[in-house]
Parts: sequence; structure tokens; C-alpha cells
Amino acid sequence: MKGTFEFDPAQCDYGAATASVRQILTEWAAIDWFVPPRDPAAESAAARLVEQHNARARTHLPEVFPAHVETRSSRGGWDDFAALCSRVRGQSWDWKFSALKKLSFSHSTARGWTLRDQARRCVSIESGAIPRPGDLFVRVGDHVLWNALSPRLDLEALLPRDRVEPARWYLGFVATDIMECLEWQLAEGGDDLEGNPFVPLMRCYAAGLYPFSLGPATLVLFAFDR
Repeated sequence: MKGTFEFDPAQCDYGAATASVRQILTEWAAIDWFVPPRDPAAESAAARLVEQHNARARTHLPEVFPAHVETRSSRGGWDDFAALCSRVRGQSWDWKFSALKKLSFSHSTARGWTLRDQARRCVSIESGAIPRPGDLFVRVGDHVLWNALSPRLDLEALLPRDRVEPARWYLGFVATDIMECLEWQLAEGGDDLEGNPFVPLMRCYAAGLYPFSLGPATLVLFAFDR
């Protein structure tokens, strides 16, 4: 199932990082969610993407990202997927904030990039203004926030009722990845994606593999088999 943006990234200007931001948004919108991988080699390709992600991240934060991550493959249906979602939600290790958010913040700080500095480029929703199509940020008072960036998916219409909750949770769980991916490029101020550690994660989802981190050095790549 694919969502849609209400804008065309190719028509948006993002400054020095325009080409790379457009590419990230285009790849994100093209992901076909919650379907079995189409490529028989998708699992091995996703494992390599995880290695690439970790290697890039370790270059910046070796104290957080280990030299090796044990990657396990798992296949199953919605019950198996929901069980992994519940397991991750209940554990003390928080991959998104303990590792990925820390990585992004460290990089932005090193590059001198802040959300506050984006204020002049975004509208204030308190004034009743409507964000322009493709705007990455909105302003609320003195605060700058990310605009909604996930392609729109009507999960209630597309999925049986018992699948909606885990699907919605996971999409929210990974939505921060696209923001960190974009922030990395904006902080870099260029179009080279080779050093961005969030791009390989995005491409895991595109391959039909869903990462679940069970600890700093253990990650499960789940694929639907039906």
C-alpha cells in the first residue's frame, strides 16, 4: 500500500540541499508498505543496508553505535509483526531516542544547524496561515516544528480492523527517520547522500524489510511472507 503526498517534491526548493531532499521525499513516498518483499535477495540486501547505516553512524558516534550489529531475519504474518511491535514498545531500550535522535542532534550541532534558524522560511500556523505545499517546517509562536511528512494512508480503508493499530504505530515509529534523514541533508547543505546514515534505513523499508532494534547491538529485520 502506497501513500501520497499532497505536493510534488520536484516543484519545491530546499536551498543548497534541494536535489537530495527531493530524492529523499520521492523515495519515501514510493515505499509500498506492509507487503512481502518482491526481490528474493531483499533480506541479504537489507542486512547490508543495516551494516552501511551502522558504519556511517559509528563514524560520528562510536560511543553509541557498536562495531558490529547482530542482524536477525524474521518472516511471518500480521500476528508476528504485531508481537514485535509490542516487544519493542515494552522494552527499556529506545532505539529512536537513545541512538538515532542522539546521532542526528550531534550532527546538526556540529554543523551549526538548528530548527530555530528555519523560522524565516516557514509560516506561523497561529496566524491562520496554511503551510505551502512541500514546506518542511511550521512555526508556533517562537517554536519551529516539523510539518507532517508521511504520505497519507487511509489505514482503516486499506486494512482489516485488527491490523490498523500495529500498522499505525509502526508508521509513527519510523516517521522520525524521514525527519532525521532530511535534517542530516539540510545540515550538510549539499546533495551527496553517501554519508547520510538514515538513507540506508529508509531503503530497508523500501525493500520490504522492517527493522526492530532489540538492543544497541541486536536488530531484527522482519519481512511479511503473506
